[in-house]
Amino acid sequence: MWLAASSLVLAGSTDLDLAAEVATLPNGLLVAVATSDRTDTVALHLRFAVGSGDERPSEYGCAHLFEHLMFEGSQNVPGDAFDRWLTAAGGANNAWTSEDATAYHETFPSGALDRALFLESDRLGFLDAGLVQENLANQQDVVLQERAEGYAEPNGRDYDALTRVLWPEGHPYHVPIIGTVDAIRGFTLDGVRDFWQRHYRTRNAVLVIAGNVQPEAAFTAAANWFQDVSDRGPAPERPAPAPPPPPTEIVRAHIVDDVELSSTYITWRGPATGDPDALAVDIAMRILSGGRGTRLDDPLFYEHDRTTDIGTWYGPGRLGGPALIAATSAGPSLKRIEAIALKQVARLGRTGPTDAELARARASLRSDWASQIEGPEGRAEVIAQCLAEDGTPNCLQPRWERAAALTPDAIAAAVRRWLDPQAATILSVLPSSSPSPDGSPSVVLP
Repeated sequence: MWLAASSLVLAGSTDLDLAAEVATLPNGLLVAVATSDRTDTVALHLRFAVGSGDERPSEYGCAHLFEHLMFEGSQNVPGDAFDRWLTAAGGANNAWTSEDATAYHETFPSGALDRALFLESDRLGFLDAGLVQENLANQQDVVLQERAEGYAEPNGRDYDALTRVLWPEGHPYHVPIIGTVDAIRGFTLDGVRDFWQRHYRTRNAVLVIAGNVQPEAAFTAAANWFQDVSDRGPAPERPAPAPPPPPTEIVRAHIVDDVELSSTYITWRGPATGDPDALAVDIAMRILSGGRGTRLDDPLFYEHDRTTDIGTWYGPGRLGGPALIAATSAGPSLKRIEAIALKQVARLGRTGPTDAELARARASLRSDWASQIEGPEGRAEVIAQCLAEDGTPNCLQPRWERAAALTPDAIAAAVRRWLDPQAATILSVLPSSSPSPDGSPSVVLP
């Protein structure tokens, strides 16, 4: 029997519910199937619980490098055949790496499901054939070139520089996802093979199939193609250091870049995924910025010409995540912009949002979630994330119910707890013609 005992779960089907059936294969691989007859397209999303935050000091950048190596061929899929064979079937694919996960995703016509499952199963179970020195050397060069080209783009170093300042040395999020030059150059074949053996295991992965498929047929196909992938047990325990103490004062740093306008990133270490305050911080950031009528956009953009761009973002991860205000200016002093922004944060923490502000922010959150799951590819990714973070494919509706229950006082309390205006980390991005700011260290990317 390919379906593990008592592992079938049926999620609901309201507008934010993610209707999915979930089963565990005998080798420990968790598989979810979400059916939709609105399209002939099928999306496959294979997510591994390994990211840059799981790397050892000698492996900085290995999670991302390995994303590349997964396309270099496996036992029955030589060279670049993965891309060629999927494209020939009318499909497309890509991959991404974050601090907490690496994911491989494809979209294809429904008739190509067996081909896609074959391709993914072969490189999960039989990648040894592609892990050779020639491929490693090739992808080391590719990643170094990708890093150099990315950093050469205007504002291409901003996020990695911010990461260096926001998270202290030794924290799993301190090193940029793409890694350091020395570590990328220093990868050995034995080290890369060890990384694969430790992390690329069936029990460390979630496979989601979404779109024009029938659950029984999809589960049968997944069981057929992955039956030869061995169960090598659970992955290593993930590092979970104690949260670093927050700053007790404003921390400033800067980079000089080939840009025309100056930018500022006012940032805090926000709560981790699953923290009771995570939704409150997300909503608070939407109250601060999100168009006319929000607390930062009006004084900094619409009513006064202080910025050319203003926005907020919160990206929770397993160990926390940045909650930031980003602004770009063609003229006014960045410190003036920062002062106005921090004043609005302090005000939100003191008095909380109005009922109208809270309703608008909730609507923004719900709209974003609904957009994410509208198509098969986005639905597959969100289901994989839900399973990884909440242990259920149907995490959006419960999260929405928690968001709907938040009060203005709860929002204010979360702002006071996480967004202290007196203890922000501020990164300035300055044109090369600008004078260096007094007392602000320059960020060096290794």
